[in-house]
Amino acid sequence: MRAISTLVDTLVFLLLLGGAVTTLVVGTAGLQPAADDRADETARVVATTTQTFEYELTPPDGSKDDISYDHVDNASLRRTAHGTTAGLLGTAALSATTVDNERITPASRGFERVVRNETNGVLSQRETATAVTATWEPYADAPIAGTVQVGPEPPRSTDVHASTLTVDSGVDPVRERALDAARRDGYDGVARVVASAVVTGLFPPTETRVVLHGDTPVDTLAAHRYRRLARLTSAPRLDIDQSSVEQMNRQLAGALADRLAHDVRQRFQSPTEAARAVSTGEVRIVVRTWSP
Repeated sequence: MRAISTLVDTLVFLLLLGGAVTTLVVGTAGLQPAADDRADETARVVATTTQTFEYELTPPDGSKDDISYDHVDNASLRRTAHGTTAGLLGTAALSATTVDNERITPASRGFERVVRNETNGVLSQRETATAVTATWEPYADAPIAGTVQVGPEPPRSTDVHASTLTVDSGVDPVRERALDAARRDGYDGVARVVASAVVTGLFPPTETRVVLHGDTPVDTLAAHRYRRLARLTSAPRLDIDQSSVEQMNRQLAGALADRLAHDVRQRFQSPTEAARAVSTGEVRIVVRTWSP
């Protein structure tokens, strides 16, 4: 398998294809310095330390989405992951994406659990108490978002220092397009731009076409993610056997756009303000440190 250079490609191949080692290549140019060197140094460790580990996908009962895993054996669900701690946290945040707090990819819990454990191992070598939170959201507090947290919440009476870094989410950064759409079509335009980018990011057409026609369990896992997002966004039932990836993505993007349009109208004073809040292209990782 080729090396994967974005979190979205990694999400598709890491969660669905597996077997081979997948390499994350992420940048840390977005590191924002803290007022405390310990937070900065820990953030650099998170950005540069590499990990390799095995994990197992954990498919849930798929009956609600008309999906069965009865034909899937455990051996086919075993995977290997490799990447920087920051990159793997970014992938975990994306794999943990929910719509109104219900997961899109429930089979990835095993991956996220190991990412947390491995990150804890990295943090335990530090001489300070540390918590790390990785968050992907198309805009602040959007109804579709993913978060992974490692470490305890700091005590309220403790001085806490923080450093922030960002990694590429693999979803297209569409803030400029959203601003153009805000001027032309208002809130609806912003919602359509964001929804299209999100759906294309979660289901990149070329890769998704491959996995839908792959061997078990990759085809089942991909179909389940499609059906689940359709249900969570109140999209029409997808005809996975007959429809093209492009057709299904348009259906999902339309349903998600309706959901987001309602949300941004309630939360932002103008379409331009909503567009300026768009942050589809990055996962934000916050490292907090304090004295134990």
